[in-house]
Amino acid sequence: MSTLFGTDGIRGRAYSPPLDEDTVRSLGAVLAELLGRRTGRPVLLGGDTRASTETLARWFAGSFQAAGGRVTWAGVLPTPAVSQLLRGGGYAAGVVISASHNPAHDNGIKILEPSGEKLADAAERQIEARIGAVRSTGDIALPPIDRSLAELYLGLVVSSVGDGRPLAGLRLVVDAANGAASGLAEGLLERLGAQVTSIASAPDGSNINAGCGATAPGRLAERVLAERADGGLALDGDADRAMLGDEAGKVLDGDDILLAWARQLAADRRLPHRRVVATVMSNFGLERALRRDGIELRRCAVGDRWVWQAMRQHEAALGGEQSGHVICAHHEVSGDGLLTGSQLLAIAARRGVPVSALSDLERFPQVLINVPVRRKAPFEDLPPVRRQLEHAEARLQGRGRVLLRYSGAEALARVMIEGEDSDEIHALAEELAAVIRRELG
Repeated sequence: MSTLFGTDGIRGRAYSPPLDEDTVRSLGAVLAELLGRRTGRPVLLGGDTRASTETLARWFAGSFQAAGGRVTWAGVLPTPAVSQLLRGGGYAAGVVISASHNPAHDNGIKILEPSGEKLADAAERQIEARIGAVRSTGDIALPPIDRSLAELYLGLVVSSVGDGRPLAGLRLVVDAANGAASGLAEGLLERLGAQVTSIASAPDGSNINAGCGATAPGRLAERVLAERADGGLALDGDADRAMLGDEAGKVLDGDDILLAWARQLAADRRLPHRRVVATVMSNFGLERALRRDGIELRRCAVGDRWVWQAMRQHEAALGGEQSGHVICAHHEVSGDGLLTGSQLLAIAARRGVPVSALSDLERFPQVLINVPVRRKAPFEDLPPVRRQLEHAEARLQGRGRVLLRYSGAEALARVMIEGEDSDEIHALAEELAAVIRRELG
């Protein structure tokens, strides 16, 4: 298991390990070494609007180029734009300087395969083994920004939505989280025919994700109501997540989006095996709503990397997270907030219905209890815990679900139960938590 790379690349406080100058420059040299014969092709490098992004890009690119590699510098560009442009673009790899939905003081480095997918685990382990052992041999300046790349990406998203101006006549609000899609998002929706009001689209290096965007969609919902708009779209800092706001001021999250998109794909006979992938965090109400429509839900671990792997494993065309990170394999290999948002708004417009009609998802009550533990033993190795878990699952059969897992960062066991009856699930969760306390607390 890699300790340098998480589920979404390298991430941390900008300028501190692992995003200090020595490590970032070593990464550039190691990646040039790893790519080997691919270095005849350039690496596509882009990033978000954090104050630290250009410095990290300069450190990486200076070392990578000194080691014999070539760089195409896109400047500010969403992560999904880099992913889309890699496919068939003749690049050796893609590198994105971004910490996605994290606050401005953080940053990160994501490495993408020429296919647009996240770097394979084996390659990450190779890089980690060489970091520190390979030093930068020089420093070459960033090349000029290729400003044609953003326009090329917008063209790809527009073509994915279809011909014409499907959003003509709609008044929409877009919240770009002061991130990488600032300017691009409103340009896309206007090209699709909408009249657009922009908020949080004025990045200053320190305001990315600050009380705005997909992690704080209430601001979008309030503005949609104030403008009496037909709906809105909220993105996160690198624009790989999307949340929608409907005309009544309600937020539609990733579960709502999965339900609406799955139904449309099924109606168009473009949902293979009538199957959708979602993470363990998606509400049981999504599973039940899909089941009523004859659509199967397969669950996976949290993280877009695991969503995409599960989609490939189960031959699913659609998958995503409640957070708004949604992947449609007909168009992409990773989440793309601009594509997701424009696709869903176009579905509503073509049906001639308001955005609120996209989802009738009824969410089940949920209870979450964090139990401090002294060790993280496998739950299946603890008979009292296993028996209590089986009891809870039997009680909720078909009416809810139980999720029992350990925190990745803290000494906690997390007990999460969803079901129709709030009193019942609270009682079951307390009973299970009490057994875990006796065994591990």
